[in-house]
Amino acid sequence: MQGPGENDQRKPARAGERRSAGSDFPDWQKNTWYGPAPQNENPFDEPEDAPELRSSRSENVNEHLGDFWRAETSGRGYAPASQDTKKEETQSGEQKPARRRSGKNGRKIAIRVLLTAVILIVAAALVLRFAVFAVRGITVDGNRMLSAEEVIRSSGIRLGDNILTLYEAAVEKKIAEDYRLQFRYLEKKLPNVVTIGVKEREACCWLTYCGIHYTMDKNRMVLSETEKMTQTDERTGATSLLPEFQQLVEVKGLQIRSGCYIGQTMFLSSTRQQLLFSNLFLEMKVLSCTGEIREADLSNPDSVLLTTRDGYMVAMGDSSRIHEKLRSLLLVRQELIRMGETGGTINVATPESPLYSPPSGGTQ
Repeated sequence: MQGPGENDQRKPARAGERRSAGSDFPDWQKNTWYGPAPQNENPFDEPEDAPELRSSRSENVNEHLGDFWRAETSGRGYAPASQDTKKEETQSGEQKPARRRSGKNGRKIAIRVLLTAVILIVAAALVLRFAVFAVRGITVDGNRMLSAEEVIRSSGIRLGDNILTLYEAAVEKKIAEDYRLQFRYLEKKLPNVVTIGVKEREACCWLTYCGIHYTMDKNRMVLSETEKMTQTDERTGATSLLPEFQQLVEVKGLQIRSGCYIGQTMFLSSTRQQLLFSNLFLEMKVLSCTGEIREADLSNPDSVLLTTRDGYMVAMGDSSRIHEKLRSLLLVRQELIRMGETGGTINVATPESPLYSPPSGGTQ
C-alpha cells in the first residue's frame, strides 16, 4: 500500500483538521473528518470550530473530580435536585414501605378477628349444647302397667341429648315400634326437661284361634298369646280364667285372615266384621261397659249377639247405631236389676223401644 506522499491526494492532516473545499474530492467527501482517531492526545482538545465547549468541560473527567461530579442530581436530565424533589423522594421512600406494612398488618388483624369470632361461636355452641340445653330430666305421663324407664327406653331419648334437636315425629316413630304404647305428645320445658305423653294399649277382648288364645285391643292389635288361659284352685279344685282374661270380652265368629302374632294387627276376611269390631269396642270404651260384657258373637253382622256377665242375652240386630243400642241396653239392664229380674233376653234392635223376655219365655 502506497503511503502518503507528495503526490498522494490523501495527505494526512492534523486531528480535527478539515480538508480544503478546493481539494479534488467529491462533494460528499468534503468537510469530513480524515485520518485515524487521534492517538495519545487530550480527548477534550475541542475542534477549532467549537472552542466555546472547552470552558464547560472538565479536564479531570476521567478521575471524576471537580464541581461537576460533586453536584447532586435528581436523575432527570442531570439537573441538580431541588429541595421539593428531594422531599418528595424522601416522603415517597418512607410512605411506600409504610403502606405495605399497613396493608400486611390490616390483613393479619382481619384474620385474627375472624379466628376469634369463629372460636367464640364454637365455644358458645358447645356451651349451649352440653351445658344449657342438654336434657337433665325426663318425665312420663300416661303409663299404668309399664314403668317410666321402659317408656323412656322406647322413646329413644337419653339424658344429655340436646333438647332443641328432639323432634316429635322422631319420638313418635320410636314409640310406635313398641306395640304396647301409643304416642300422645312430647312437651319440652326449656332449658332441659322433657315430658313424654303416652297411652298404653289395653286389651279389651280375647279369642281362640288354632288352639291359641290371643288378647287384642280395640284396634285388633295382638298384645299377648298363650296356650293356657285357665287356672285351678288347689284348695277347691275350681277352674277359672287367668286374671288377665277375667275382665275381657270373649269374641266369637271372627273370620281371621292374618296377623296372629304379638305386636301385629289381626286382619279379618270380612270388611263388615272389621268395621263392626272397631265400632262395637270403641263404643264400649266410650260408655265404660266393656267389663259388663262377657261374650260377643260377631259371626253374623246382621244379627249381633252379646252376653252380659250377670246372665242377660242381648239381641242388637244389625251393626248400625251401636252407640244407641248399647245405651238402651245399659238403661234396661239397670231397671231390670232394680226390679229383681235376672237372666232373660233384652232386644235393642230398635233402641227406642227395647223388649225384655224373661227366662220363662214371657215378654215384657
